[in-house]
Formats: sequence, C-alpha cells, structure tokens
Amino acid sequence: MNLKTMNDTNLIAKTESLVREERVLLTTVLRHLHEINRRRLYSSMGYKSLFDFAVRHLGYPEDQAYRRIAAMKLIQEVPEIEKKMNAGEISLTHIGLAQSLFRQEKKMANEFSHEQKLSVFDQIANKPVREAERITLSLSSAPELAKPDRVNTVSENLVELKFTASIELRKKVESLKGLLAHQHPNLSLGELFEQLCDLGLSEWNPGKIAAPRKCRVTQKPSQAQILRGVFQRANTQCENCSSVYALEIDHVVPQAKGGNSEVENLRILCRSCNQRSAIKEFGAKKMEQYLN
Repeated sequence: MNLKTMNDTNLIAKTESLVREERVLLTTVLRHLHEINRRRLYSSMGYKSLFDFAVRHLGYPEDQAYRRIAAMKLIQEVPEIEKKMNAGEISLTHIGLAQSLFRQEKKMANEFSHEQKLSVFDQIANKPVREAERITLSLSSAPELAKPDRVNTVSENLVELKFTASIELRKKVESLKGLLAHQHPNLSLGELFEQLCDLGLSEWNPGKIAAPRKCRVTQKPSQAQILRGVFQRANTQCENCSSVYALEIDHVVPQAKGGNSEVENLRILCRSCNQRSAIKEFGAKKMEQYLN
C-alpha cells in the first residue's frame, strides 16, 4: 500500500482503524502474559521472573515490560478496565498511576475496594497524564509517600536508587554514619547502604557457615544443618534460573509422591520455579489455589 497516493479521508480512516486494532492487540498481549504467568512458563525457560522473560525474551524495554505486567495484574483485579483500554479512555501510564496508589494504600491498611478502584479509573479516564497524576495524588492518604521506588541506570557499573523515606530513617542513617565516622569519614549514602547490605547478607544468608560445636560423639546432622548444606551447595541461589529472590526448599521427588527430606532429594528453587515444578507434577488446575 502506497500511503503517498492514498486520499486524505482514507488515510485518516485507516489510521483510526489501526489505532483501534493496536488497543485490542495490547489487551490480547496482556491476556497472553497472564496465562504465561499463571503456568509459570518462564521458569521452564530459565528466566527468573515474568519481567525477566518480557525484557530478555520478548525484547521489551524495562519500563514497557513493567507497565504491561502492572496492567496485566490489575486487569485480573478489575476486569472492567479492559474495555476502557480498548476504547482508548485509559493508557498503561494511567494504570501505572492507579496501581501505585492502590499498593500504597494497601501497605497503609487502607486497601481500596473494587468499587473504589473503579471510581479511580472513572476519574482519570480521558485525562492527560499530569491531570491523572494530580487526581491520584489527591486520593492518597499520604501523598508524600506516593512516589514509587525507582532504579535508574547511570552507567554500565552504576545505578541510581530513589525512594521516599521517613524522618526516623534519616535519623538512623545519621546515627550510623556517626558510629562509623572514625573508620570511614565522609561516608556516602551509597557506601553506607552497601555496608548494610553486606551485613544483612552475612546475617540472614540461610547458607552461612555456622560456628563449629564441640561434641564427644558423632551425631546425625540436624534438619537445620541439612538445609544449610543445601543452600551452600546451591550458592544461595535458585538451581534452575539463578534467581536469589524468595528462595525455597523443594523436594525433587515431592513428599506427596513419597519423597524424603534427605539432602539428595532437596534443592533450592525460587518461588516461581518451585511453583512451576509443582504445576508440572500436579497440574495447573490443582495448584492454582496456591499461586500468587
């Protein structure tokens, strides 16, 4: 089709038609993403999460992948917004603003009801993004906390972390910097944060080596020692996708099928890979009630 030879009326009509198709195609993609997530198929392909799959396999930029996944999840909670998307009344950006509001209020024990969520979308529908942002901020019980955490890539080896914190946290940070002032004068927030992360990883790592105990007789390893050994063997990461998020002990042969809790039958999987393993063993229908 040569667009240069198309008359004005047909050009406008064709463009309008393509935009409508594009909106429907977007919601169709979201439904497909939901089903992939429901089955945890990305785990079978070695991806750490649906986000990881969307970026590395589907080729979405990180911000676009995040917005699509946020929209996918919200459509499951509020199916009515799919019609608003198809009609062009709300965009992925509108959904992101609303989702941030809903999550914040849930954290503050002010969870929005289904009707309240619909009301929010009615208010921001067909509004410019800045106006929609103003509306969602006005509906927040703590607008100063409404900005979501952000991670921006600065260079190949550096990222910028942004988050909103309380005055109490700032006081704690200043106290810590004071305690470390002799050993580390002029400590930056990034350096302090890295030291705190190192300390947390050392303290909370389930695979950390325990202090040796003196004993007169050889004892059978305790369950805690067995589990610690499994984490050490896996280098405290998922043995399927290498994720370090929400790690869990999994039985290679499920206990429901006679599997034991000996070290040879244990492995470390992240929550998604563990759920995918269970789906393969018992079927998606049976496991659906346990998926989140």
